[in-house]
Amino acid sequence: MKKLFLACIFALIGAMGAMAQEVTVQISLPKYCCSESDPIIEKTLAYERGVESFQINSVTKSVLVTYNEKKTNQDKIEKALAKAGFETEHHQANKRAIEHLPACCKNTAKGLDSGCSHSHEHTHSEGCNHDHNEE
Repeated sequence: MKKLFLACIFALIGAMGAMAQEVTVQISLPKYCCSESDPIIEKTLAYERGVESFQINSVTKSVLVTYNEKKTNQDKIEKALAKAGFETEHHQANKRAIEHLPACCKNTAKGLDSGCSHSHEHTHSEGCNHDHNEE
């Protein structure tokens, strides 16, 4: 009976420890340009040890990351993003990596006008009230 009780206690402690390992943080990407760079962010985070899941938010220019705190931490994740060419709140983007970003994202990362031809505000569908024939 004593062994069963101890086994239950250890199982409970183990289960509580497993739950406490997962952390979710929002990492700001202040020079994020558009979804053209999403595949680079996705690949970076997919290969980052301890990252469980992530969701890129183009509106808030951030990424929501869930990770195992026993395997990584927010600083390591931000360093990986910076190494891939994306500035975070605490880390400057790697200048060499910026050169591998899509053209509009590269300009944004350098602090220049992006020249991005992608629509960032809305899609042009039925009901669009803009005059696209203006000269």
